[in-house]
Amino acid sequence: MALAMLGQMFLAVVGTFLAYLVAHALQITYENLTSPLRRILHSPPIPNYLLGNFKETADDPRLSAKWEQMYGQTFLLHGLLSVNEVQTSDLKALNHIMAHPATYERSRTFQDLSRRLFGDGILTAILDQHKRQRRVLVRVVPFCVLLAQLTFRRTRRSARLKLNFSLRYSSKDLSRCADALSSLTLVEELIRSQLRDFWASKIANANGNSSTTVEISSGLRKMTLNVIGQAGFGYDFDALNPHGKSNELNEAFKEMFHSPSSRFYSGIFLLQSMVPILKLLPLPGSGVMVNARGRMDDVGRRIVKGSKAALMDQDRDSKTAAGRDLLSLLMKANMSADLPESQKLSEEEVLGQIPAFFVAGHETTSTATSWALHALSLHQDVQQKLREELLSVGTDNPTLDELSALPYLEKVIREVMRRHSPVVWMQRRALADDVLPLGKPIVGRDGKEHSFLPIRKGQIMRLPIVEVNTSEDVWGPDALEFRPDRWDNVPAAASSVPSVWANQFTFLAGPHNCIGFRFALAELKALLFTLVRAFEITPAVPKESIGPVTSGQIQTPAVLKDKYGAGLPVVLTPVRA
Repeated sequence: MALAMLGQMFLAVVGTFLAYLVAHALQITYENLTSPLRRILHSPPIPNYLLGNFKETADDPRLSAKWEQMYGQTFLLHGLLSVNEVQTSDLKALNHIMAHPATYERSRTFQDLSRRLFGDGILTAILDQHKRQRRVLVRVVPFCVLLAQLTFRRTRRSARLKLNFSLRYSSKDLSRCADALSSLTLVEELIRSQLRDFWASKIANANGNSSTTVEISSGLRKMTLNVIGQAGFGYDFDALNPHGKSNELNEAFKEMFHSPSSRFYSGIFLLQSMVPILKLLPLPGSGVMVNARGRMDDVGRRIVKGSKAALMDQDRDSKTAAGRDLLSLLMKANMSADLPESQKLSEEEVLGQIPAFFVAGHETTSTATSWALHALSLHQDVQQKLREELLSVGTDNPTLDELSALPYLEKVIREVMRRHSPVVWMQRRALADDVLPLGKPIVGRDGKEHSFLPIRKGQIMRLPIVEVNTSEDVWGPDALEFRPDRWDNVPAAASSVPSVWANQFTFLAGPHNCIGFRFALAELKALLFTLVRAFEITPAVPKESIGPVTSGQIQTPAVLKDKYGAGLPVVLTPVRA
């Protein structure tokens, strides 16, 4: 009797589960078939219903540009479960989307996926929660606070920036901070002493101070981990110490995003975010991601607990940087009686900032530096010209003012970020029906010309950062070339790109632009200053064997014949004095 009842309950649960899946699939199919865009926009063929075009674009991020050439700037893509996604690099359309954040927000799927990966920080917050978190971060700890941590540990005391923190920072304070940064010096111990010497020792051990091949991506990730550890958490990860212990936070992050199976795991996580009932199933890889996220939270809680205890008793150890790291300042402000309760962050929101700092200050910066060194290895004339400018600086430890006074370094940085944006695309979801204006009318599948597109509530919009940054309509016929001198004469069309920096889409625009982009750019300048002065960089493998490999929305340069972890090998030769 009991066995029969259990059998009936099992069948009922399975039946309910299958009914939910069928209903979900039917809903997606109905929305796709009844969408007016289906009769207007061209689209690439769908390999299969389950994967849509998702696997194709993940395997080859260059496909998106090929499809744009075939179908125009605005066309229809199909994500997992063949969900319709409108991809557009039309500047008028993008400006409209960026200017209406209340209509176009991060999608629910992206929200759920990001929250499961990173928690409740600024990376995952939307609408009022995002406004509140961003308001606190900008007012209490603008980007200059982060950079204040990147001071020489053994340099002139007069060069240290003294900040009097209050709760009166506004968005205007960000531009004022940029001027204040001129008195800062940059990461002597973390950059000059660690990464440069780390690679120099590899060369010395291999060939007695001659050239040798070095896989640089892993070293750059360790370097930027040290930087964000000190600047963000007041914590020394000691990642470049060959005799140091493995770091839990870094290992968890690698398992989630850099392991051979990370793309498969991410796909499973994404599918579960699209179909929430699938979270109940022990799908392959989902447990790995959950465990890795759990380890990240454990480390984060220990860091938060340590910072909180240090703030309470004002006792700093050698790894706490006297409470001037971003997390300590955030917690100090969050505990202040001067901050209204309605603006304070919860404990989970404070914890959620750690993965946000980690991703923004570690992953994307190391990726951008990898692209920069790869580009310089392929363009020896650019590398030589840059090195001559960098060697003209009479110190190994430049201030930000001195770095900012180097025009060719600035042009190289701009061209790297334009041509090789670490983030490939972003996504938005229409929260209400809308009419999307097009600057470049399209001839639809119905044979009619369309200057506007009807957008239904719930429509997913895919914003292709790489295609915008390499548009021939903006940058001319050589848009795909790496040419820093183009910044001597920026095309007028570039002023129409929605942007917070340098007329490019890399850091987006609007309220969801990258809050730490100035930190990333300063860190990239400091890294190139030190590394290009120290090493000549040449390719270790044929040019065509290196290409973009994606992990989520981030693309890194790597050997294509082994897409899952071969890294970026280059030949390093010490620069002779």
